Amino acid sequence: MAGRQATNAAVETQLARLSLVEKVAQLFMVDVLERSLTPQDAAWLARARPGGVILLGNNIGTDDEVAAFVAAIHATNPDLPPLVAVDQEGGPVSRLAGDPAPGAVALGQLPDTEVEAFARARAGYVASFGFDINFAPVADVAYRPESIMADRAFGADPAVVAAKVAAVIAGGAGSGVLDTAKHFPGHGRSPLDSHALLPEIDLSPAEWLATDALPFQAAIEAGVPIVMLGHLGYRQWDAAPTSLSPVAVAMLREQLGFDGVIVTDDLAMAAVADLDPYAIVDRAIAAGIDWLMFGSHAAPVSDLIAYLQSQVESGAVAEARINDSVRRLLRLRLDR
Repeated sequence: MAGRQATNAAVETQLARLSLVEKVAQLFMVDVLERSLTPQDAAWLARARPGGVILLGNNIGTDDEVAAFVAAIHATNPDLPPLVAVDQEGGPVSRLAGDPAPGAVALGQLPDTEVEAFARARAGYVASFGFDINFAPVADVAYRPESIMADRAFGADPAVVAAKVAAVIAGGAGSGVLDTAKHFPGHGRSPLDSHALLPEIDLSPAEWLATDALPFQAAIEAGVPIVMLGHLGYRQWDAAPTSLSPVAVAMLREQLGFDGVIVTDDLAMAAVADLDPYAIVDRAIAAGIDWLMFGSHAAPVSDLIAYLQSQVESGAVAEARINDSVRRLLRLRLDR
């Protein structure tokens, strides 16, 4: 309890030092375009001060180049460096070529102790580049071979997937790299790719709690600090995509008891591409989401940050709402 109180005090101290625009900027995770930090991107990051930066496949060069890139991103804001993330699931989604651990399909066949050992090795490898966050593991259950997640999931049995997810979280603990359970509330029942359109999943909350929720519950119980919302159409829950759904957030917070950081999948993906990016910001904030990922610049992120700042200044969004998310994001840093 004393440790948590000390963390809370440190969070409040940091929060009090931030201006409104600095707090608003913390709620955005962005991408960069090259394999090294250009002067233009460096100047923008130093000026905008977003909370996170994701490196994608097009950003990955040699090992030395990647490590230098991550360090350069951190250096753009020495007081509150952007947290730098990568998608290093292993298997088909591997940004870094030297991963010592196999992908989820292979790990799903191994004892949990071996999965934990491999996860520890992967976390150390990702940490060696300076990354702060790994957007993994996949907590989706791939029920059928035609599932879009069949080659990225630990298996077709929710209980098995839950055990492997928990082992991965345990293996990564203490590495300095923060794991992320994705794609909440579960993408594995659909053959469709949310990069192209919005998959529809016909599953009631009660059915979900007994099945697809289990790996996410296991991740939370294992201490996962971040959960990523997928772009999914759970129409029995809500008309909104789950990535913008207050119902999905409530299921995560209230039903599963998660009090960490909720991040969206890329809000410029085709699944939500028909939505205006400013309306996306409004809906994400209203839903209670902490971190908005704009990895493809549907609108200039500077404009989106300025827009959300104006919403707070006008009273349309309460500053207390922004503070709630900033507190979680600051705690994420302090608890690493």
